[in-house]
Amino acid sequence: MRFDARVLLARRLRVLPRRVFAVALHALFQGELTSLRHPRTYSQLAAVRNAGPPDPLVSRTADKYAVRAHVADRIGEEHLVPLLQVAYRGAELDPELLREPCVLKGTHGCEMTELLPGGADPNDLPRLRRVVDRWVSTDYFRHGMRERSYRGLVPRVVVERFLGNDDAPPPDYKFFVFHGTPAMVVVDENRFSHHTSTMLTPHWEPFAVDNRFGAAAALPSPPAGYDRMLEIAATLGKEFDFVRVDLYGVEGHVYFGELTHYPGGGLVRIRPRAFDRALGDLWRHGTPIPDRFVRRAC
Repeated sequence: MRFDARVLLARRLRVLPRRVFAVALHALFQGELTSLRHPRTYSQLAAVRNAGPPDPLVSRTADKYAVRAHVADRIGEEHLVPLLQVAYRGAELDPELLREPCVLKGTHGCEMTELLPGGADPNDLPRLRRVVDRWVSTDYFRHGMRERSYRGLVPRVVVERFLGNDDAPPPDYKFFVFHGTPAMVVVDENRFSHHTSTMLTPHWEPFAVDNRFGAAAALPSPPAGYDRMLEIAATLGKEFDFVRVDLYGVEGHVYFGELTHYPGGGLVRIRPRAFDRALGDLWRHGTPIPDRFVRRAC
């Protein structure tokens, strides 16, 4: 069954009790029937955390506006993407601010992003206002996969400066941080066209594993400022047993993207399954990922 078909089926299951829903989602997306009572793999641990009690720090840092103060306090405001506006309804969008290259993002969930690399056409403003009104009327916790971190968040939209060039956003560097130590970086390129997702060690060696989107044909080069990215990822991750820290690199400067506590809702399959288990061992016990998962050059 295709991933999109699984998503449609999962939405029909949202009426189930929380724990039962988590078990059903795990079976549907991971192809593994388990009670989740003794989680051992990364995907099992993510599912259990998502079904557990809320954590105020997780909820605050999942909010794409509230997290800005958290990040500024820990690594400095210079690493925040410049903020142009915060809006709570479409009518509040400022046409003048939208003239410059910008991005609209819902702060209370996922899949709420509108890229405007050339700024907004004035004739497109009514559509953008309708999009914003649709976003802020959406309770992403209820209408998504019931990700715990999004429950009760204030619905709003931020307008941030567009960082990319040539109408394309910059690559997204996603650091998987366990107990304050980056253990993997996933380089997402061409996210809104021909999406690739390359999984690497912190030393920029490719992992011999597969994910939903597949790796780039050629190994990406590490960005300027990569060492600073590692420092930032470790700093922002040290308050959590696990978090994904998303960063951008633009002309050597590091910008913060977001903190993600349930990447893909814990639903995206990682193959081989032994790598899922290795990440679980790292999460539970701090056990380093074995070298056998690293793809060595011939």
